[in-house]
Amino acid sequence: MKNAKAKGILFTALSALLFGVTPALAALSYRMGSTPETLTFYRNLLVLPVLAVIMGLRRIPFRVPWRILGTIVLVGVLGRGITTLMLYSSYTYIGVGTATTLHFLFPVFVALICRVFYRERIGGARLAALVLACGGIVFFLEGGGHSLTGFFLAVASGLTYAFYIVGMDKKGLKSLNTNVVSFYMAAAMAGAMLLYNLPTGKIVFALPPAALGLTFVIALGTSLFAVALLQMGLRYLDATTAAILSLLEPLFGSLCGILWLGEAFTAAKIVGSVLILAGVTLLAILPGSPRKREENVSGGLTDQRDRSRIGEKKTVEREE
Repeated sequence: MKNAKAKGILFTALSALLFGVTPALAALSYRMGSTPETLTFYRNLLVLPVLAVIMGLRRIPFRVPWRILGTIVLVGVLGRGITTLMLYSSYTYIGVGTATTLHFLFPVFVALICRVFYRERIGGARLAALVLACGGIVFFLEGGGHSLTGFFLAVASGLTYAFYIVGMDKKGLKSLNTNVVSFYMAAAMAGAMLLYNLPTGKIVFALPPAALGLTFVIALGTSLFAVALLQMGLRYLDATTAAILSLLEPLFGSLCGILWLGEAFTAAKIVGSVLILAGVTLLAILPGSPRKREENVSGGLTDQRDRSRIGEKKTVEREE
């Protein structure tokens, strides 16, 4: 059980690292002519052929039951697509630091959703870890405008991202093959961005080669590896724990900003980083979750009927 928890922490932390690197790389791509909407579109589009090749070589079936496909598309578009659009839109009303800080309150929403709808106990120690980590996020708050619209968009983006994490955990998606989930989520996101572009025209299709190359690197880091690692982490951790560990992302992002963009690492960010690390450390030393269950963690489907239709048969038992 301890080994399983360690795997979950490692996978989720690595996912946070890759997501945390993205803002610094994105800032570089914007200097080359890209835009947030363009990056969101291309980072999902460019990963599709890579995933298709991987699935072909590994003989992973593309065909999935409509029920499962619908869940993947819903969780992906609402939990990732709408989240991205609302967060990026909030930047036009309030400062990027403020908006990002408000967005990263999503672990609170995850804990509340799991408590209200799934009757999960938070527990005193996990609540302390949540308070510490979210308290640390507040120290990353920056000035840059005050707008009720921007505030609403940033907070709402945290709520929809909480839906994504809970959906991955509770709707059986975490047990699916990671390549299958990543492929259809990326396809749904790319399609959704094309629809978004029809009335807005915000996607820049003709990017310079350097910007396109950097976008491809971001696509591999996020839409291929980071998404898969978070999914794998959720196989060993509950949604609330994974959400708190995801708060390592702004810490990694700040370090990348210092190293690559010459940003200052202020005293406030140092305090915030210490609090986040304290919350994560507390989670790491906590005993495992009281829940015990058998789940498929091999990349197949939890439902036997669906597993037989897709060809995923290997199932292992784990305790949380």
